[in-house]
Amino acid sequence: MKVSLVQMDSNNNKEGNFLKAKSFFKKALEDKPDIVCFSEMFLYWGDEKIKMAENINSEKILAFQELAKENKVNIVLGSVSLKAGIDKTTNTTLVIDRKGNIVHRYDKIYMYKVVRDDLLIDEFNTTVSGKNLGIFELDGVKMGVGICFDLRFPEYFRELTKAGAEIIFLPTSMRRTTGEIAWDVLTKARAIENQLYFCACDQTGETGLKERCGNTRIVSFDGKIIKDIAFEEGIISADLDLEKLRNFRKEFPVLEQIK
Repeated sequence: MKVSLVQMDSNNNKEGNFLKAKSFFKKALEDKPDIVCFSEMFLYWGDEKIKMAENINSEKILAFQELAKENKVNIVLGSVSLKAGIDKTTNTTLVIDRKGNIVHRYDKIYMYKVVRDDLLIDEFNTTVSGKNLGIFELDGVKMGVGICFDLRFPEYFRELTKAGAEIIFLPTSMRRTTGEIAWDVLTKARAIENQLYFCACDQTGETGLKERCGNTRIVSFDGKIIKDIAFEEGIISADLDLEKLRNFRKEFPVLEQIK
Protein backbone atom coordinates (compact mmCIF):
# COMPACT_ATOMS: atom_id res chain seq x y z
CA MET A 1 0.00 0.00 0.00
CA LYS A 2 1.44 3.36 -1.02
CA VAL A 3 0.91 6.49 1.07
CA SER A 4 1.72 10.12 0.31
CA LEU A 5 2.03 12.78 3.03
CA VAL A 6 1.73 16.48 2.20
CA GLN A 7 3.75 18.93 4.32
CA MET A 8 2.34 22.46 4.00
CA ASP A 9 3.02 25.91 5.36
CA SER A 10 -0.57 26.97 5.97
CA ASN A 11 -1.53 30.46 7.09
CA ASN A 12 -4.61 32.62 7.68
CA ASN A 13 -5.54 32.76 3.98
CA LYS A 14 -8.03 29.91 3.75
CA GLU A 15 -8.63 30.22 0.02
CA GLY A 16 -4.89 30.26 -0.67
CA ASN A 17 -4.39 27.19 1.53
CA PHE A 18 -7.24 25.40 -0.25
CA LEU A 19 -5.77 26.05 -3.68
CA LYS A 20 -2.31 25.01 -2.51
CA ALA A 21 -3.65 21.78 -0.99
CA LYS A 22 -5.42 20.89 -4.24
CA SER A 23 -2.22 21.56 -6.16
CA PHE A 24 -0.23 19.30 -3.82
CA PHE A 25 -2.90 16.63 -4.14
CA LYS A 26 -2.59 16.62 -7.92
CA LYS A 27 1.20 16.49 -7.62
CA ALA A 28 0.96 13.56 -5.17
CA LEU A 29 -1.08 11.61 -7.73
CA GLU A 30 2.07 11.28 -9.84
CA ASP A 31 3.32 8.74 -7.27
CA LYS A 32 0.08 6.74 -7.67
CA PRO A 33 -0.69 6.55 -3.95
CA ASP A 34 -3.52 4.60 -2.36
CA ILE A 35 -3.86 7.25 0.35
CA VAL A 36 -3.01 10.97 0.46
CA CYS A 37 -2.72 12.54 3.93
CA PHE A 38 -2.70 16.26 4.77
CA SER A 39 -1.48 17.97 7.96
CA GLU A 40 -3.45 19.34 10.89
CA MET A 41 -5.29 22.61 10.16
CA PHE A 42 -4.07 22.58 6.56
CA LEU A 43 -7.03 24.74 5.45
CA TYR A 44 -6.51 27.48 8.03
CA TRP A 45 -3.79 28.30 10.54
CA GLY A 46 -4.52 31.48 12.47
CA ASP A 47 -6.12 33.13 15.48
CA GLU A 48 -9.71 33.19 14.17
CA LYS A 49 -10.34 29.46 13.92
CA ILE A 50 -13.86 29.75 15.35
CA LYS A 51 -14.86 32.34 12.77
CA MET A 52 -13.16 30.37 9.99
CA ALA A 53 -14.52 26.95 10.98
CA GLU A 54 -16.16 24.68 8.41
CA ASN A 55 -19.38 22.69 8.33
CA ILE A 56 -18.97 19.02 7.49
CA ASN A 57 -20.85 19.58 4.21
CA SER A 58 -18.97 22.76 3.30
CA GLU A 59 -17.93 23.49 -0.26
CA LYS A 60 -14.25 22.87 0.47
CA ILE A 61 -14.80 19.49 2.12
CA LEU A 62 -17.13 18.45 -0.70
CA ALA A 63 -14.38 19.44 -3.16
CA PHE A 64 -11.98 16.94 -1.57
CA GLN A 65 -14.67 14.27 -1.63
CA GLU A 66 -15.02 14.90 -5.35
CA LEU A 67 -11.25 14.76 -5.86
CA ALA A 68 -11.14 11.39 -4.09
CA LYS A 69 -13.97 10.08 -6.26
CA GLU A 70 -12.59 11.44 -9.55
CA ASN A 71 -9.12 10.01 -8.92
CA LYS A 72 -10.19 6.87 -7.01
CA VAL A 73 -7.82 7.73 -4.15
CA ASN A 74 -8.39 7.59 -0.39
CA ILE A 75 -7.77 10.82 1.55
CA VAL A 76 -6.95 11.37 5.22
CA LEU A 77 -8.08 14.98 5.28
CA GLY A 78 -5.53 16.24 7.78
CA SER A 79 -7.63 18.08 10.29
CA VAL A 80 -10.06 20.96 10.03
CA SER A 81 -11.98 23.04 12.55
CA LEU A 82 -15.65 22.14 12.45
CA LYS A 83 -18.30 24.33 14.05
CA ALA A 84 -19.52 23.06 17.43
CA GLY A 85 -21.91 25.68 18.72
CA ILE A 86 -21.48 29.45 18.85
CA ASP A 87 -18.03 29.74 20.40
CA LYS A 88 -16.45 26.29 20.06
CA THR A 89 -15.06 24.01 17.36
CA THR A 90 -13.84 20.46 17.05
CA ASN A 91 -10.42 19.56 15.66
CA THR A 92 -11.47 16.89 13.20
CA THR A 93 -9.93 14.43 10.76
CA LEU A 94 -12.23 13.20 8.01
CA VAL A 95 -11.34 9.98 6.20
CA ILE A 96 -12.59 9.84 2.61
CA ASP A 97 -12.61 6.63 0.59
CA ARG A 98 -12.05 6.11 -3.15
CA LYS A 99 -15.75 6.63 -3.83
CA GLY A 100 -15.72 10.05 -2.19
CA ASN A 101 -17.57 8.95 0.93
CA ILE A 102 -16.63 10.14 4.41
CA VAL A 103 -16.09 6.77 6.12
CA HIS A 104 -14.78 8.03 9.44
CA ARG A 105 -14.72 11.17 11.56
CA TYR A 106 -12.22 11.54 14.38
CA ASP A 107 -12.36 14.50 16.78
CA LYS A 108 -9.10 15.10 18.64
CA ILE A 109 -9.35 13.83 22.20
CA TYR A 110 -6.36 15.43 23.95
CA MET A 111 -6.10 19.21 24.22
CA TYR A 112 -2.90 21.24 23.92
CA LYS A 113 -2.29 23.26 27.07
CA VAL A 114 0.84 25.26 27.97
CA VAL A 115 1.27 27.52 31.01
CA ARG A 116 4.59 29.40 30.75
CA ASP A 117 5.65 32.98 31.23
CA ASP A 118 6.27 33.34 27.50
CA LEU A 119 3.51 31.06 26.18
CA LEU A 120 -0.06 30.58 27.38
CA ILE A 121 -2.31 28.22 25.40
CA ASP A 122 -5.41 26.32 26.47
CA GLU A 123 -7.35 24.53 23.75
CA PHE A 124 -10.04 23.62 26.26
CA ASN A 125 -11.30 27.21 25.91
CA THR A 126 -12.13 26.86 22.22
CA THR A 127 -12.21 23.17 21.31
CA VAL A 128 -14.66 20.39 22.14
CA SER A 129 -12.75 17.20 22.91
CA GLY A 130 -13.64 14.01 21.06
CA LYS A 131 -14.68 10.78 22.76
CA ASN A 132 -14.35 8.06 20.11
CA LEU A 133 -11.34 6.08 18.92
CA GLY A 134 -9.96 6.98 15.49
CA ILE A 135 -10.12 3.48 13.99
CA PHE A 136 -11.25 2.81 10.42
CA GLU A 137 -10.70 0.57 7.41
CA LEU A 138 -9.53 1.43 3.89
CA ASP A 139 -8.99 -1.12 1.13
CA GLY A 140 -9.48 -3.94 3.62
CA VAL A 141 -6.74 -2.69 6.00
CA LYS A 142 -7.38 -1.53 9.58
CA MET A 143 -5.87 1.89 10.27
CA GLY A 144 -5.92 4.51 12.98
CA VAL A 145 -5.61 8.26 13.30
CA GLY A 146 -4.58 10.67 16.03
CA ILE A 147 -4.07 14.42 15.88
CA CYS A 148 -0.97 16.32 17.05
CA PHE A 149 -1.03 16.46 20.88
CA ASP A 150 -2.46 12.92 20.97
CA LEU A 151 1.13 11.84 20.25
CA ARG A 152 2.01 12.30 23.94
CA PHE A 153 -0.55 9.72 25.09
CA PRO A 154 0.74 6.19 24.34
CA GLU A 155 -2.38 4.57 25.77
CA TYR A 156 -4.43 6.04 22.92
CA PHE A 157 -2.25 4.42 20.24
CA ARG A 158 -2.20 1.15 22.16
CA GLU A 159 -5.99 1.11 21.92
CA LEU A 160 -5.75 1.64 18.16
CA THR A 161 -3.34 -1.29 17.97
CA LYS A 162 -5.60 -3.51 20.05
CA ALA A 163 -8.42 -2.59 17.65
CA GLY A 164 -6.34 -3.97 14.77
CA ALA A 165 -4.51 -0.96 13.31
CA GLU A 166 -1.49 -1.72 11.13
CA ILE A 167 -1.01 1.85 9.88
CA ILE A 168 -1.52 5.03 11.90
CA PHE A 169 -1.75 8.57 10.54
CA LEU A 170 -0.93 11.60 12.70
CA PRO A 171 -1.78 14.97 11.12
CA THR A 172 -0.06 17.67 13.19
CA SER A 173 0.86 21.32 13.44
CA MET A 174 3.44 20.97 16.20
CA ARG A 175 5.33 23.94 17.61
CA ARG A 176 9.11 23.57 17.87
CA THR A 177 9.20 25.43 21.19
CA THR A 178 7.27 22.67 22.97
CA GLY A 179 7.46 19.70 20.61
CA GLU A 180 10.73 19.39 18.71
CA ILE A 181 12.33 16.67 20.84
CA ALA A 182 9.02 14.89 21.41
CA TRP A 183 8.38 14.82 17.66
CA ASP A 184 11.62 13.01 16.94
CA VAL A 185 11.42 10.55 19.84
CA LEU A 186 7.71 9.79 20.10
CA THR A 187 6.94 9.25 16.42
CA LYS A 188 9.54 6.45 16.51
CA ALA A 189 8.36 5.17 19.88
CA ARG A 190 4.71 4.89 18.79
CA ALA A 191 5.81 2.84 15.76
CA ILE A 192 8.16 0.58 17.74
CA GLU A 193 5.94 -0.15 20.73
CA ASN A 194 2.93 -0.92 18.53
CA GLN A 195 4.80 -2.63 15.68
CA LEU A 196 3.09 -0.65 12.92
CA TYR A 197 3.69 1.97 10.26
CA PHE A 198 3.45 5.50 11.71
CA CYS A 199 2.74 8.27 9.19
CA ALA A 200 3.34 11.63 10.88
CA CYS A 201 2.28 14.55 8.67
CA ASP A 202 3.32 17.92 10.08
CA GLN A 203 3.01 21.60 9.20
CA THR A 204 6.09 23.71 8.55
CA GLY A 205 6.81 27.45 8.54
CA GLU A 206 6.12 30.38 10.89
CA THR A 207 8.69 32.03 13.19
CA GLY A 208 9.38 32.49 16.89
CA LEU A 209 6.94 30.81 19.29
CA LYS A 210 4.73 29.79 16.35
CA GLU A 211 7.49 28.05 14.39
CA ARG A 212 6.49 24.51 13.56
CA CYS A 213 8.52 21.31 13.55
CA GLY A 214 8.23 20.22 9.93
CA ASN A 215 10.06 16.91 9.50
CA THR A 216 7.06 14.99 8.19
CA ARG A 217 8.04 11.34 8.24
CA ILE A 218 6.97 7.77 7.60
CA VAL A 219 8.32 5.44 10.29
CA SER A 220 8.53 1.67 9.97
CA PHE A 221 7.36 -0.85 12.58
CA ASP A 222 10.99 -1.24 13.73
CA GLY A 223 11.52 2.49 14.23
CA LYS A 224 13.45 3.17 11.02
CA ILE A 225 12.53 6.28 9.07
CA ILE A 226 11.49 5.12 5.62
CA LYS A 227 11.04 8.60 4.15
CA ASP A 228 11.09 12.13 5.52
CA ILE A 229 11.33 15.78 4.58
CA ALA A 230 12.95 18.65 6.51
CA PHE A 231 11.40 22.14 6.62
CA GLU A 232 10.45 22.73 3.00
CA GLU A 233 6.93 22.27 1.73
CA GLY A 234 6.53 19.09 -0.24
CA ILE A 235 5.33 15.51 -0.54
CA ILE A 236 6.84 12.24 0.63
CA SER A 237 5.62 8.85 -0.58
CA ALA A 238 6.41 5.27 0.41
CA ASP A 239 5.21 1.74 -0.20
CA LEU A 240 4.15 0.11 3.06
CA ASP A 241 4.79 -3.64 2.98
CA LEU A 242 2.03 -5.13 5.11
CA GLU A 243 3.23 -8.70 4.67
CA LYS A 244 6.60 -7.69 6.04
CA LEU A 245 4.90 -6.04 9.01
CA ARG A 246 2.78 -9.12 9.71
CA ASN A 247 5.81 -11.41 9.52
CA PHE A 248 7.71 -9.11 11.89
CA ARG A 249 4.87 -9.32 14.40
CA LYS A 250 4.98 -13.15 14.18
CA GLU A 251 8.76 -13.34 14.54
CA PHE A 252 8.83 -10.84 17.42
CA PRO A 253 5.45 -11.34 19.13
CA VAL A 254 5.54 -8.42 21.54
CA LEU A 255 1.87 -7.56 21.05
CA GLU A 256 0.77 -11.00 22.24
CA GLN A 257 1.83 -10.02 25.76
CA ILE A 258 -0.40 -6.97 26.01
CA LYS A 259 -2.31 -7.25 29.26
